[in-house]
Amino acid sequence: MDVQSSTSASQPTISTLSRTAFTAVCRQLEEFIRSEKTSASFACGGTIPVKKTVGDAEDAGTVKSSGPINVFWKLKSEAQKLTLPLGSSVDAEDGSDTRLRQLVADCEPAGFGRGQETVMDSKYRKARKLETSRFATSFHPADFGIIERVEQVLLPTLDKLDEGILQIRRMHIELYKLNVYSGPSGLFKSHVDTPRSKNQIGSLVVCLPSPFKGGNLIVRHEGREVDFDWEHQSADTIQWAAFYSDCDHEIKTITDGDRITLTYNLYAVTELLDRANQISAIIDPKSFPLYGFLKDLLMMPGFMKTGGVLGAFCSHAYPHASEDASALLPRGLKGADLVLYSVLHSLGIEVDVLPVMIGHGYLDIEDDWWDSDEYTETDPYPDPYPNPSGHSDNDNGNRYDDDARVDYSSFSKDDQKVRKVQKVKVNSPYAYVDPGKKVHVGKSLNPYVAADTYEDQPFAKILKEHWSTREYEKPITWVTTPLLENIKHAMAYLAYGNEASQARTYSYAAILAVIPAWNERQQLLERVQNE
Repeated sequence: MDVQSSTSASQPTISTLSRTAFTAVCRQLEEFIRSEKTSASFACGGTIPVKKTVGDAEDAGTVKSSGPINVFWKLKSEAQKLTLPLGSSVDAEDGSDTRLRQLVADCEPAGFGRGQETVMDSKYRKARKLETSRFATSFHPADFGIIERVEQVLLPTLDKLDEGILQIRRMHIELYKLNVYSGPSGLFKSHVDTPRSKNQIGSLVVCLPSPFKGGNLIVRHEGREVDFDWEHQSADTIQWAAFYSDCDHEIKTITDGDRITLTYNLYAVTELLDRANQISAIIDPKSFPLYGFLKDLLMMPGFMKTGGVLGAFCSHAYPHASEDASALLPRGLKGADLVLYSVLHSLGIEVDVLPVMIGHGYLDIEDDWWDSDEYTETDPYPDPYPNPSGHSDNDNGNRYDDDARVDYSSFSKDDQKVRKVQKVKVNSPYAYVDPGKKVHVGKSLNPYVAADTYEDQPFAKILKEHWSTREYEKPITWVTTPLLENIKHAMAYLAYGNEASQARTYSYAAILAVIPAWNERQQLLERVQNE
């Protein structure tokens, strides 16, 4: 989908978005975040355009392009060279087709591992290969940022903090083989790769520019599937995919042409980094569809015209309530969380990763809500998407008109894990989407707290004394919901009195972005527009 054109076409012309329009764009944002989470969790990929001649101009702001790729190999005592794409060699006596056929012929049949043996079965795998001792290539993934991109998506950056030194995980790659799958019957049925060592976490497959038909790479993991369809750009584009070692994957039948790939093993290595050093954001936020969507959204005068706060609960679990949390985050974000944070930051928006406590912070949200001393029957419909004007429909900002009710049946199963209240009463409120008093945002990444209190002390006072909270001028618009598996212990407090008791509270990590009012963000957007 063309994000920019589709969002621009739907921009309302009114000065302030209506409640319906505001809810719609927030739901769109939620879908973008969810799609990033789904697609980025176990596989990622990209393309690199190829300039057929050295003199071709490269437009500013476009993805870095590559020159023609050379493959060198030995045939007896003679060195051979093939330049791809076909016909791009500066050699007057190119003979690319002949050299391509020679490369295929010089490769040996490729088998597959079964236990400790290598099996040759053309019905299961029909391909040819060259070992690294027999070939060399001018293509290097590091030249195009592929390693950094794979690190950010597949590899948790931070391991742990010890005495001010960060142990970070980085990616080391090793060229493994050159493979050729040729029409009309090249294929590799569904299989899982055998790791070459305990540190291997995945594989990188780079498809060199050579025309072919078919040959889709299908990667599956935990019931989900990513289809890398490289046929349509195969003649003149480098295409790549990376995925975890435990992913089931297959190569569909090649019906015509030659699918030439370089396969790399991916290894996780640990390095030490001084705590004071910053890990730069290597990924380009502009490469994500979310960037165009959020940029268009911020350029709409009616979107949060008087300002507001966007909140998104993190998709992954982090040690956000540990002593080292402030050193580990946000630099340790991964997957969809990294995408959202980096996109907001690149747009000049004030964005933080902060702990969020729902209600009294109990593990059981249902019990927590009904035990809340702040709940009233007059507030049955807290709205996840506050009034777009920035003003609530009542004085405390917690109650909205009946037409603002949200149909929660459309939310994913993951979201509904924490929607226990829905089973109790049709009109049950949802604490975690309430922009009012029942959602508490930590002032900073607070470490776990053990506190002493007294019997019947109001929870608000306990928070004020032991778990500092941040107050925003505008209500928070929550565009995602929390996942129970990401919850962490936030505070334990012992209440003294006639009946002493102990309670434990929990928090989630969330990304919160302060959106300036339209008259304040115009200058910010002008700068972004010119970049």
